[in-house]
Amino acid sequence: MVNQTHQHQSRSCRKSGTGLSIAVISAIVLAVVAHISLVRAAEPPLFQGIIAQLTEKIADLESQMDKAQADQVHLLSPVVFLKSRKNLDRAKTELEKRKGVDKLAERLNEVEDQLKLALRNASEARKQLPDLIKAREDALAADAPEYALELYDEAEEQFKGAMEEIEDNDINSALKKGKESEDKFRDAELLAIKTSIIGKVHTVLKQADEAKAEKYAPVTLAKAKSLLAESEKILNTNRRAQATARQKAEEAEYEASHAIYLSNLVQEYKADEKNWERLILSYEENVQKVAGELNFNPRFDSGLEKPLNSIRLAITNLKDDNKRLSQNLTELNADVAGKEQEVKRLLGKLDKTESDLREKNAKLEAEKRKEAKLKRIEELFSASEAKVIREGTNLILRLVGLSFPSGKTTIGVEYFSILTKVQQAIREFPECHITIEGHTDSRGRDVSNMRLSNERANSVKTYLQVNMGLPESRIQAVGYGKSKPIATNETEDGRSMNRRIDVLLDLSKTDAVTNK
Repeated sequence: MVNQTHQHQSRSCRKSGTGLSIAVISAIVLAVVAHISLVRAAEPPLFQGIIAQLTEKIADLESQMDKAQADQVHLLSPVVFLKSRKNLDRAKTELEKRKGVDKLAERLNEVEDQLKLALRNASEARKQLPDLIKAREDALAADAPEYALELYDEAEEQFKGAMEEIEDNDINSALKKGKESEDKFRDAELLAIKTSIIGKVHTVLKQADEAKAEKYAPVTLAKAKSLLAESEKILNTNRRAQATARQKAEEAEYEASHAIYLSNLVQEYKADEKNWERLILSYEENVQKVAGELNFNPRFDSGLEKPLNSIRLAITNLKDDNKRLSQNLTELNADVAGKEQEVKRLLGKLDKTESDLREKNAKLEAEKRKEAKLKRIEELFSASEAKVIREGTNLILRLVGLSFPSGKTTIGVEYFSILTKVQQAIREFPECHITIEGHTDSRGRDVSNMRLSNERANSVKTYLQVNMGLPESRIQAVGYGKSKPIATNETEDGRSMNRRIDVLLDLSKTDAVTNK
């Protein structure tokens, strides 16, 4: 009937010399959908049962394949894993179209066998080439794709070749190619480490030369060069000592910038002898401002040493006062906790019936308080800052207003206000567990996306821990890369939505009768 209708409409359109109208096209589409629904409904129960079993089998294989990919099986057995993935996709298409259903079980068994083979290949690769796999991980950790792309790509190509040799069961060739790839990964790692750690120092030192720091700030410039030499020596001796080398490089960069500042200042003040007095007075003015905040008026007739010593003493006294206040607060908290325990002991002596009634009322009130807290949290954020989503026993704070510079993990000062509101939301549920989820869009390498999303999530986690004193057992950070999109990655708007930080509050274990 659908075909007859379509043919009739086509003949009518050809006679009139015009295309199908929107109304006609809509009628045809609705008829086709109705026809498909009738066909599906007409499938016999036995056939529907087979379809259900095949659907369940495909879902199970997809789950196994996702887990295998998370374990990097797609990297360690690339050819076999890709073949199994393509065959599974083909089986899904055939099931959807009800084509070749009689052969689907056989195809799915083939997919399962291929996946098992890929897992065995991956296990063999880990056994035969552990140093190569570690070298690749270290190169990625050093951001070699960003700082040493050519070397990294060469190593990656040889890595793939070594894994294909494992798949072909040619261990000797795999070991040979693996050693070549490992050496290149190590070279790429060292180059990336050096470039990322000391590359900027050379740029600042060049600027210092242009500012004539050698003439006007030689001591500070020499210190910068000495620190740079120490950093390079550390990396050449032990590339794993990156933290120490980075610290030296950062000090060198600071001293080089300091030398530029001093050189420019000396040249400026050298032009007029009266400038020196103005310089000293400006220093005294800054000291005066700090002293004013500490409630005393400094005198400079004997120089800066005496006022600065007074400032140091005042700061020491403030630290001591703060320590005493913290100790008092700890004691007060302990006293409150003891009184709470005493209240609980006394309440336990009440009649069971009265206790049950009170417990029911308390639970009802707790639910009301919980709902009030959720409302307060929802009202905390503007639409441009965060979306508050209730999902079962979880509360998700989708921080749409928080973003990171491309490829970076540092939180900008402009986003502290949003994170302050996140802290307020967390304090509403002081017993909840917190998960910081990092997500990216689909652009870039999977490994880089996974690492970047994890580091960004950890940046938010660290910020909250530092500002709230959260214990490690109460908060965790997880990076999902591109694996959990909430919108299409085909448009910029969709990709922007997928690049996000979600703060998940698990409310399932909050005390139903708490008065907090």
